[in-house]
Formats: sequence, structure tokens, C-alpha cells
Amino acid sequence: MKQRLSVRYLRHGVQIALAVFLLYVGWQFYHFVMYYLGETKIFMPRPPAVEGFLPISALMALRLWLGTGIFDPIHPAGLVIFIAVLVTALFLRKGFCGWLCPIGALSELLGLAGARLGIQLTMPRVLDIVLKSLKYLLLGFFVKIIFIDMPLQAVLFFLQNNYNKVADVKMLQFFLNLSPTAVGVLTVLAVLSLFFRHFWCRYLCPYGALLGILGLFSPVAVKREEQHCIDCKKCDKACPSALRVSEMKRVFSPECVGCMNCVDVCPREEALQVKLFHRPLSQYLYALGLLGIFFGIIWWAKLNGYWQTSITLEEYAKLIPVSEFFSHF
Repeated sequence: MKQRLSVRYLRHGVQIALAVFLLYVGWQFYHFVMYYLGETKIFMPRPPAVEGFLPISALMALRLWLGTGIFDPIHPAGLVIFIAVLVTALFLRKGFCGWLCPIGALSELLGLAGARLGIQLTMPRVLDIVLKSLKYLLLGFFVKIIFIDMPLQAVLFFLQNNYNKVADVKMLQFFLNLSPTAVGVLTVLAVLSLFFRHFWCRYLCPYGALLGILGLFSPVAVKREEQHCIDCKKCDKACPSALRVSEMKRVFSPECVGCMNCVDVCPREEALQVKLFHRPLSQYLYALGLLGIFFGIIWWAKLNGYWQTSITLEEYAKLIPVSEFFSHF
């Protein structure tokens, strides 16, 4: 039990460390933009990691790379991060969602707060199934538009236009100047996450939907040994995705986020185990593999020149002051 608890703490430690890092990235990027807007005289370099918050641009860059072999020079870090996330899903299921995703961590925090307040509710099963389809419909929409409807020439044009070049700046401006509608939507999502665990991740995140589908091909899964199970249902209560782990022989679901909560709370060590094919896999090795693959790909990209944007500081000096006038249309 000590080992399992320490693994849970390790996961939360990773989430906290990444949150602190991303706050620093946001602070650094804010000062980078403000310098070119004349709001500060202190220059800070642009952090490439900010491109991780541009999933649509990354999806289009992936289409271009797969179709032409051209690796997007505008937001290469965004594509690298996207590839790293996809690879982790193929090998280790949706571990990115449970360990690394900042939105997932925030959603989990709101869910814990809701549990502490005693206000959490259970979504009716039929409505739960209907709502879960929304994220797959959103994923299908983006895949259709980008991979089927858009010719490669149109994808290339979008990636090279001025709007995409400052898409990260537009994102910053969006959050710095939230409209009443945006504030309302974010508030509703936060409140729903208090009442229903992982509301955004479970019902609306197309990114998670994609990772869930890829994760079905992963050789790693949590498996339940019926002869050792005492049917205490603790695993069901601990699962953020509301999976009925106690009724499964193998957790084979696109909703599993690889958090290992079910394994942590299981009172019988033999009842629930993480397995690679049919061999037991230490939770420590799972975590090490997840972090190793994700950050290993990023490290490789940095060494081989696939991290820094090709946009020059002179170009940023021209684009950022007029970025509010650019549109994706």
C-alpha cells in the first residue's frame, strides 16, 4: 500500500510541477508580447512550449507533415508536443490526460473540491452515454474539415498566413480580454466540473477523444483477477471516468486516463495490476515510461532543430502590434 500511495503522490507531484512550469511559460510569453506592444522595456525570449496550447494548428501541421513530409517551421514545438502526446497514447493509453494535461489536472482539482463539499452528482447512465458522444463528434468534425475537406495547399496556406503566425498571441489576448460570453461559458464549465467529475474531459474534449481511440491499441492496461477480487467497489468510486472496473477483466475503454487510482485504492494487491501484455508492470515503470517518451521526444526535437520557430524577432515586431486585426477567415 505504501508503494501505491507514493505513486499517487508522484502523479500529483508531476501535475503540480508541470502547472508551475506552465505558469512560468505564460508569464514569460506575456512579457514577450508586451515588449512588442510597448507595455514594457524588459525583453524576454518567446518560450516555444506555449505552442502546446495550439491543438488545431498542430493537427493541421500533422496533416501537412504526413501528406508532404514538410515539418511546420512556424509552430514546430506545437507539432512536436502533439506527436509526443499521440505516441504516449499508443504505448501507454491516455496517460497524458491523467498525468500531464493541465486541463485534466484542473478538472480533477474541481472534482476533488466538489467531493469535499459533498455536492457531486452521478450523471444518469443514458444521458452519460449521449453526452460522451459529443467529444467524438467534435473530433470527427475537425478530422473531416482538416483531413478530408481541406486540400494540402489550403493547409499550407493557413499555416503560413499571418493569423497562424500569431495564433499564440491571439490566444493570450483572448484570455486577457475575456468577453462576458467567454466568462459565462468558463464559469458554467467550472461549476459543472464541481458537480460532475471531469465534465470537460469526459464529455467535451476532442483531444482526449483522439487519445482514447489510440489508447485502445496500447499493450498496457489495468487487469482484474477475479479470484482475488473481494468486490468492495472501491475501484469504481476512485475512477474519475466512472468506469465500472469491478465488473471488468481488463480495463479496455477509451475513457481510461491511466491515473492508476483504481490500483491505488484496491485493498488486494493481486486483484488489480497494471500489465504490459500479460506481464505485471510496476506503476513506477509506467510513470517513468510515460514521462520518458513524452519528454524524450521533446529533447530529441530540440537537439535536431525541430523546436524553435522560423519567425524572426523582426517579423514579430511587425506582426504583434497589429495582431488584433488578423482573422482566420
